[in-house]
Amino acid sequence: MSALPRITDLTHAQFRDLAEAHGVRPFRGDQAYEWVMKKGVRQPDDMSNLPKPFRDVLWEKLDCKDPVTKWSNDPQTTTDKLYMGLPDGDGVEAVLICDGRRTTVCLSSQVGCPVGCTFCASGLLGLRRNLSAGEILDQFIEARKRARSLDRRISNVVMMGMGEPLLNYDAVVHALEVLNDPEAGGIGARHITVSTVGLGKGVKRLAQEGKQYTLAFSLHAPDDETRSELIPFPGVLSIAELMDSAHEYLRDTGREVTFEYVLIEAVNASAKHAKHLADLLKGVRCTVNLIPYNENPGLPFRRPTPGSIDRFEAILRSRRIKVAVRKRKGHEILAACGQLRLRERRATSAE
Repeated sequence: MSALPRITDLTHAQFRDLAEAHGVRPFRGDQAYEWVMKKGVRQPDDMSNLPKPFRDVLWEKLDCKDPVTKWSNDPQTTTDKLYMGLPDGDGVEAVLICDGRRTTVCLSSQVGCPVGCTFCASGLLGLRRNLSAGEILDQFIEARKRARSLDRRISNVVMMGMGEPLLNYDAVVHALEVLNDPEAGGIGARHITVSTVGLGKGVKRLAQEGKQYTLAFSLHAPDDETRSELIPFPGVLSIAELMDSAHEYLRDTGREVTFEYVLIEAVNASAKHAKHLADLLKGVRCTVNLIPYNENPGLPFRRPTPGSIDRFEAILRSRRIKVAVRKRKGHEILAACGQLRLRERRATSAE
């Protein structure tokens, strides 16, 4: 693993400081930042308007290599999955979803995941480490290149890939600031979503950032008993605390929260669960994102039938709960969190 920081790890101010520290006018740092974060160019020799001495500094002080990437494509659902190799031999995933006029990229924040949701492939191999801000941004840069090759522009970013974003808070917020910067990622704060299982301190810190990011709570059950079976992680807010946090986030940011609810057959997808969820969310300004389960090899959970999905949605809508149902995308390319990394790691181990 390189001892040098990634060129994508630097903030705008750090690019300027690097230029000044080596006798170069600060605006050269502005130009380098634009090359990397706006144009997606990491190789200093391709930064044609920079003087050679400053390009040499970038080569010497930073890891400027392009990441090794592998793309999988599901043409039936216009979903592409990125597997990005890391210097330590592991890798992370990102997903590019083209849906009508919207183009969304789902980014990972950790290598693996410590939370261990029982239905999710991300945590099956445990947590290896946090990603740096640059490694998060590398995923975006590669996804943006892919989108441009399809004549599309990324309109939305979701931190819903591998890992718990609020357990890698500083790197994630650094990356979000770059993504939100008009001179870099150019993604409006309202089009950036941070997903969390519900970590109280992290939620409060995010509200205090002064940005109108969308907050998505991984709910997955209307009662604490079922939820704790699905999310067996210490320190997760109780459902009552999640409801309080939803009200507080709305008050502090003006943004309604989203509740992510993975529908799993014979676990949380019955009419009884839907009615309980509707009662729980009565009076809470929010949207429920229903996610029919993508089955994982080796895990015992099953995807609900189309009838179960329709019934669950209908019950919520009858109670005037705002609902979105995620379409099935990327099943053939293992697009659910952690599936592709799990396959790659198992293949490597078998060699």
